Amino acid sequence: MLHTENITDRLIPVTELRRNFDAATRDLARVESLILTRRGEPFAILKALPAEKRKLLHKAAGAWAGTKLDNDKIWTEVAKKRSRRIPINL
Repeated sequence: MLHTENITDRLIPVTELRRNFDAATRDLARVESLILTRRGEPFAILKALPAEKRKLLHKAAGAWAGTKLDNDKIWTEVAKKRSRRIPINL
């Protein structure tokens, strides 16, 4: 539903959220956040929990099975990226 880069496309009136909650939140783990508006003014941010984003990542990880990217050595190196302060927990 909300797969755009334009911030105005992530603005959603609270009345629209009430009417179409399922559709509005279906892809919440795939977007950074939704900005809720009341009377045209932003007032709140709606985000998915990190655990929901992690579930989505685990589900997508199986798509590489049987390809060149299905290699534990590659992903071990990716997870050890030096610039990360906090390790990636998959």
